[in-house]
Amino acid sequence: MDEIDRAIIDELSRNSRLSNIDLADRIGLSPSPCLRRVKQLEHSGVILGYTTVIDPTTIGRAYEPLVWVTLSKVTRESLSAFELAVQAIDDVVEVMRMMGQPDYLLRIATVDAAAFEVLYMDHLAALPHVQTLTSQLAMKTVKRSAAVPPRPR
Repeated sequence: MDEIDRAIIDELSRNSRLSNIDLADRIGLSPSPCLRRVKQLEHSGVILGYTTVIDPTTIGRAYEPLVWVTLSKVTRESLSAFELAVQAIDDVVEVMRMMGQPDYLLRIATVDAAAFEVLYMDHLAALPHVQTLTSQLAMKTVKRSAAVPPRPR
């Protein structure tokens, strides 16, 4: 990966809707080589996909608690079982396996507290190997970004 690839990643992480012509202009390439590089970054797995950041209040998903999950035992099998099961829950929008305690941090997106309670009782508490669930609600989202900053040079 060279400086041109890094420039492409930087520009697309800020605005993935850039046309190839605009992207090429911003990084100083002609459109054909720019497109080839983007396709190569996609093919090699550097670019995993493109996403849109949506205001959750506009789609009725403004209730966004974070849930800490501690498993009753931590083995390869328990981790795999939990991770497979949590994939099937649409209201769980992000899952991170943590170092130390808790074992996982989940970001949830539901309509309201009542919908979260149903999710909590019927789905989260029923996940395999769950020992403890602890939920927190953020007062305010100060920053939200899907962009990953480029590697320091």
